[in-house]
Amino acid sequence: MNHSLKIAVLVSHARHPVSGRPLRSASDAAALELACSLALPERLTVLCAGSASADDLRDYLGLGAASIEVLAVPAEADVVPALLARLSGFDLVLCGNRSEGQTASGLLPYLLAEGLRMPLIADVLEATLQGRLLTVRQFLPKGMRRRLEMSAPAILAVHPRAPQTRQFAHARAAVGRITQTTGGGHSGNIAASAWQYEPARRPRPFKATVAQSGHSRMLGAIGGDSGARGGEVVKQGNAVAKAQVLLTYLREHRLIDF
Repeated sequence: MNHSLKIAVLVSHARHPVSGRPLRSASDAAALELACSLALPERLTVLCAGSASADDLRDYLGLGAASIEVLAVPAEADVVPALLARLSGFDLVLCGNRSEGQTASGLLPYLLAEGLRMPLIADVLEATLQGRLLTVRQFLPKGMRRRLEMSAPAILAVHPRAPQTRQFAHARAAVGRITQTTGGGHSGNIAASAWQYEPARRPRPFKATVAQSGHSRMLGAIGGDSGARGGEVVKQGNAVAKAQVLLTYLREHRLIDF
């Protein structure tokens, strides 16, 4: 346990897609459990930006959060400015990769990293602290994992597959506290008045349609044809050259029209 670093955990509330019952976000619950392994729950600052009731956040209290501070931000306002002001001075910020049942864009950790000028590690599975040295195990596709070392301050975006072994306890939920503070968020966009709001839908994958024969699809599935998927790995060149490769791919598959 580290007793010298200031650690904040960001949580959000979600709704069950069928019953509408309030529930916790899997990524945020994993972030809370990871933070509890780095410091005592009483020393953590657990934040929720937006409008959330006690029922919405009860699961996090039952998982071990001693208290949750709700930054009251208007429904149509941007929560990033309020979070940037509140998180100033923290050494570690943990959050889920994305929210559930909401916009789920996954941009919040990156916007906070840019605003706080802190490095970001995405898809975190495990983390340990020795002083200010942070050792992280990162999730990679196809069962791969990567070990990283860095020093605080940092932002950790936790993957939903991170270990979650803490059980909900009604006693913890009963004694946990939820406080409301004014977030002072603002839209930050002059065009916000022209936005149209509608219920969030399940994100649709941005995927190119590739016509292949049955034999090619079989080889691609078993890994017998490395070029069956038509992908390209670009490691050389600057950011502009890499972006041009991506833009060319999108145009060739008619995913964009400019």
